Amino acid sequence: MKTTKRLATLLICLSMGAAMMAQSDKRIQYDKESDLEGIEMEPQLLSMQENYDPMDYATWPSYKPACTVAPNYGSLVERTAIWCTKKATYVFTIYKVHWDAMYFSSSSTEFIRNSKTGKKYYIKEHVGAPLDVNYWIKGSEGKYIYSVGIYPPLPKNCTHIDIGEDKQPEYVPGTTGWAPLEIIENIPVSELQANQYLITGRKKR
Repeated sequence: MKTTKRLATLLICLSMGAAMMAQSDKRIQYDKESDLEGIEMEPQLLSMQENYDPMDYATWPSYKPACTVAPNYGSLVERTAIWCTKKATYVFTIYKVHWDAMYFSSSSTEFIRNSKTGKKYYIKEHVGAPLDVNYWIKGSEGKYIYSVGIYPPLPKNCTHIDIGEDKQPEYVPGTTGWAPLEIIENIPVSELQANQYLITGRKKR
């Protein structure tokens, strides 16, 4: 009897594991561009200096975030949502703003990579703020915000991606420096698409 129960439990576990594997290996179900309508993406420019110098934080532009979201500060995977359309891939990344003025940067070397083929898709646009420019987010201390990067479209047969960048920004005198370079590998695309609710507040049906 005990052996039968153990066997039944094992079969259930194997079945669940197979179901989860099938879910993570799903081909991309393309989103529509219209699915992004109504989502605020572009931060508000607060100030812009005439003589920008990446090594002088006093010359960096300042922005107010486009929107705040419900608290979420887990791993990069847990705080990233993507929309995959036939025209582009939209990557939303959630951050917690720890101070009244907190600095950010988006590098032109940021990429998403097809985990299976190794092909990299480099960022084309960082919505609202130029690429390779350091900037401040102000007035959102203690809140959770997101930034949006736009990448080329992923092929329908892409099931897993890596997220990273080739080059980390240089240390700026007088600052605490940048967070360590982080490359996350082999993330199921379906999992990141399911995270859209982090931005919209609505679970996908």
